[in-house]
Amino acid sequence: MKGARAFYRFGAVVAITTTFPAGAHDVASRRVPFAIPAGPLAPALTAFSKASGVQVLADPAVLRGLETRGVRGRMSPIQALEILLRGTGLGFRRRDETILIFKLDMPARATAQIRTHPARSVPSSDDATTQAEPSGKIVVIGQRIADRRAIAIKRSARNIVDAISSDEVRRLPDSTVVDAMRRIPGVSVVPIADNEHPRDVPIAPVIRGLTQAYNNVTINGLPVASTGIPDAGSNSAVRGARLDLLPASLVSRLLVMKTFTPEYDPNAIGAAIDLQTRSAFDNAGRAFLSLEAGLATPSERGQVQAQGRFGAHLSATASRTFGSDGQFGLVVSANYQRLENNSNVHATSDSSFLVFYDDAGRQRRDGTLGNGIPVPRQDKYWYNGSDRQHLGGTIRAEADLDTLRLSALVADYRYRDGYTRNEIAIDPDQAWVLDQTRTSGRFDTASIQVGYRGGVTHSETRVLQLDADWQPTSRDALSLRVGLSRATMRERYKMVKFTAGQDRVNGIFGVPALGFRYDSMPLQFSFNVPEKAYQDLSLYTADYWRRRGRQATAGIGNIRADWRRDMADGEEGLGFAAGIAWTRSTYAYGYQSLAFGTLNRSLTLDDVGYVSNAALPFNQNRLRLIVIDPARAWRMFDANQASISITDGVENDHQDDFDHRESVLSGYTMVRFQQGPVELLAGSRLERTETSTQGYLSVDDAWSTIGSGSDYFQLLPSLLANYRPLHALKLRAGYSRTIGRPSYEAYSPRSSIEFDTGSAVGDPDAPGVKVAMGNPHIRPRISDNFDLSGEWTLPKRFDGMLSAALFHKAIQDEIFDAITRGYAHDGVYYRNATVVRPANASGAHISGLELSAMVGSLGAISPVLKNIGFSANWTLLRGAVTVPMTSGVTRKLGRLVGQPDEIRNLAIFYNRGGFELRAAMNWTGKALRSIAPDTVWQDVYWAPRTQFDVQGRYHVGRNFSAILDLANITRTRVTSVTGPGARWLKDSYSVPGVVRLSLNWGFGQ
Repeated sequence: MKGARAFYRFGAVVAITTTFPAGAHDVASRRVPFAIPAGPLAPALTAFSKASGVQVLADPAVLRGLETRGVRGRMSPIQALEILLRGTGLGFRRRDETILIFKLDMPARATAQIRTHPARSVPSSDDATTQAEPSGKIVVIGQRIADRRAIAIKRSARNIVDAISSDEVRRLPDSTVVDAMRRIPGVSVVPIADNEHPRDVPIAPVIRGLTQAYNNVTINGLPVASTGIPDAGSNSAVRGARLDLLPASLVSRLLVMKTFTPEYDPNAIGAAIDLQTRSAFDNAGRAFLSLEAGLATPSERGQVQAQGRFGAHLSATASRTFGSDGQFGLVVSANYQRLENNSNVHATSDSSFLVFYDDAGRQRRDGTLGNGIPVPRQDKYWYNGSDRQHLGGTIRAEADLDTLRLSALVADYRYRDGYTRNEIAIDPDQAWVLDQTRTSGRFDTASIQVGYRGGVTHSETRVLQLDADWQPTSRDALSLRVGLSRATMRERYKMVKFTAGQDRVNGIFGVPALGFRYDSMPLQFSFNVPEKAYQDLSLYTADYWRRRGRQATAGIGNIRADWRRDMADGEEGLGFAAGIAWTRSTYAYGYQSLAFGTLNRSLTLDDVGYVSNAALPFNQNRLRLIVIDPARAWRMFDANQASISITDGVENDHQDDFDHRESVLSGYTMVRFQQGPVELLAGSRLERTETSTQGYLSVDDAWSTIGSGSDYFQLLPSLLANYRPLHALKLRAGYSRTIGRPSYEAYSPRSSIEFDTGSAVGDPDAPGVKVAMGNPHIRPRISDNFDLSGEWTLPKRFDGMLSAALFHKAIQDEIFDAITRGYAHDGVYYRNATVVRPANASGAHISGLELSAMVGSLGAISPVLKNIGFSANWTLLRGAVTVPMTSGVTRKLGRLVGQPDEIRNLAIFYNRGGFELRAAMNWTGKALRSIAPDTVWQDVYWAPRTQFDVQGRYHVGRNFSAILDLANITRTRVTSVTGPGARWLKDSYSVPGVVRLSLNWGFGQ
């Protein structure tokens, strides 16, 4: 034990301490020749250190009397060390660039315990920086070890990469992987931006100012099918997997690759996001178990419909190796999560957000600004109820057969998302404005809509992945990857609406009793309808009943083969790589709508509704939400069939439907040269893409199929240079050309129209008319990417890294959702209709600066601060996009869609003994949400937003911990603005705070 204690104090070094040369790379993969004979282990390790240039530390007492069978041949130091230690009962751990030798608890299983991954371009974070030693004397826990692992990945990667290690995913005070990505430099998070889904949960990252449409998401490097991520206008960005598919305990690490070399899928102008799952051979093949269970409660729940107070989450992940030589491995993971909550919304209308009047008080309908005083078109309030459930299971089987490694993964992930929406929309329609000032006025009549939507969305993703890595010689490596995945979505929902003032009187819709004064001085404006009239449910007559459904099926098949020769990190001289890949993608979408209306004005809300206790947020008259009882409303529908008729039937069901097929055949070549501290990589990738899309066109009241297709080649070159002038400093410069393919539905030759109310059909002045169109002639984006970065590993007393990166992206054929007004349908021209159609911009670019600092301990400043560390990053973004207008001229905007102007992140952590405390702040600046090319003041922006999160964790012994998470403790809303100067409210969604208490037990972590 005295020798062991000496080792943990670093007092005994028996192997030669070799200083790494400048430009040294990851020891796990650099191949060198070994010729170490059989004999005593201690001198054999000295010879190993001389041959490999790797520092080895061990306790002399542990080595005393042990023999080795020796090792000969050209291989990586890790492989050589495994052979040297085979049968000795010893294992090893890597601490940064030093190898620590220790005695295993079970000598008979020594060979199973010391297995590691084969060489890869980016080392496993678990192998790279495992800190917990067998005796338990040295324990580094919490955020500090997570940052160490992220630093190790960043240092060893060839490309500009940011990472979240497995510890980081589990320890962040974030509920999803998407939340956790906010801690990465240059990454912000945007919510769902359509009106069919709640916005209280972030769904996709914006990387370097580029939304999910620009970013490629893979699992273990292979694409995964997705039925889509709801988005503004187009409703789906269907390329890339959901980032919340995997439980945190199954994620070995998450990589965000910001520069590209030819072996990677180039369909990623922003970045490539790879979720890497746990391997049984991680952490030297030690057995691993993580069991976690907990409860969560949101700050908003049950304001309208009853909801459970607590939501539960359960996860279990286990892995182990087995076999005579520990050559087989198995990983099994399962997870379940459920959470119910509410969120409220305050907004203006979905289209034509503001209205202008002339000096006489008449509404302007010619697109001019009249007297220049904006008035919100509607005052709208929603209460959203969510019931989200997620169930998943994953099995991964592996075999490490010396020069051949095999892996098979099967997974099934299911979601059940229940959603209800209770809504109020106050609308002065076409009434004249009276007594108008800059911030107030009066309307003598108004209409009010009371609506309900309720339904459930079922989603499922199935994944099969097969990998084979073969190393036939010490210089060559071959790999074969096959991925198959299928995603399905099925949604069914019902809608009911009652409206006060839906009949036209003297050319104007509305009820005089509902006339009101408005106050537009605050951002959260208010239409102050008299409470007594508002609560008179007999004024609200039946408008419509709707049954709707949609379904989507997506599939991806991918196969790729790669050959690499002398491409291992640290291998000096020339290296070569080549590969081919084929991907087949399919996507089918279907939509059904059946709508009913009535002229029977005796069917009123008085029979099926009530005034709830839920307040309309920001309403100055403190009005309360009127709620439709859906069961009673549909009973009214069943009992009055004689006076109810179909207004939208199955004859329109094909207007949104489409089927898309896409095949991509690609090949690449790459050459690498390394001499001392300099590494150069150059290559190119050639891709041929074929697409075929079928939609439907209505001709003479009959649907006929209409097809479109495209076929194009792309040559995508890249060049990357790495230079390490000092051991602690690494500089990188890169150029690459990447592609951004349109979402599948963008290709579809389709158009669909939706009316906000039944009475809007046939009314050319009706508000709330929405039209979605495809564009069969849409072209993919092409981006020329230029990158510079530097990373400085701080002295050991600070235990951290400083990094900086500059980038510029020149984007051709940028794609955006063009929003125009006016649409002709069935002989009627709807002048206020909002038409959304994907289009190519004339040009776009974005540039940015990313600064990041990670400091594991401030003890070098003062001993009092030794248990405190932090990570911080700041990103400055500047972009522009030039869009065509219908007049034929162009308009230039100072940013891209989804791009914030600035991102700030700060996380401070405190570790002492078994206690950890972490506080995190994320600030995202103003970001462009949508573009109206012809009407500048109808562009929409996300307002700046700050979120604070806190996590506390207490470890009881080595295997048990309790975790308390507090998410969004300030309950900051998600707000969009529009209008002249972007000073007017578009919408504002509440984001509930969430408190989670979890218990975790496991080992091998």
